[in-house]
Amino acid sequence: MSWDINHVVLVGRLTRDPELSYTPSGTAVCRFSIAVNRSSGPGSGDDGSGTSYFNIVTWNKTAEICKEYLSKGKQVGIDGRLQQRRWEGQDGVKRSTIEIVATNVQFFGSPKQDYESAPRAGNAPQKEPEVTEEDSPFISEKAEDSEPEPFISELDDDDIPF
Repeated sequence: MSWDINHVVLVGRLTRDPELSYTPSGTAVCRFSIAVNRSSGPGSGDDGSGTSYFNIVTWNKTAEICKEYLSKGKQVGIDGRLQQRRWEGQDGVKRSTIEIVATNVQFFGSPKQDYESAPRAGNAPQKEPEVTEEDSPFISEKAEDSEPEPFISELDDDDIPF
């Protein structure tokens, strides 16, 4: 049995702000491009370092979220598939492009310049926020006044079915 695989995973930075548009039927589509650095190192089989650029397309709610939260310089992880589009231009010339249709977009950090100047997490101690009874729906008013949970009971090990 033979089968084909079309799966792409990339991490890079946006080269421009995302562009959101809608199809005639109202479906959101967002387009942006990312730059992915490539470095040479032992065993890489690469003669030099460089950068590759990829066009990314997202659809529906993902497209709207990308437009709202992404901007040039932001780092993202892309999980998706390659897609080739073909069309005939207004000048009659046949054209094609290959783009990545993202099925999952993971947002990372902040733009590179902000990230490099930001203090490292290990340099400053992080204080846990205090949660009071008023803040949390998971803390009961008074444990002694509340009735026992109906689904919690005293069980023997023999009563548990697994």
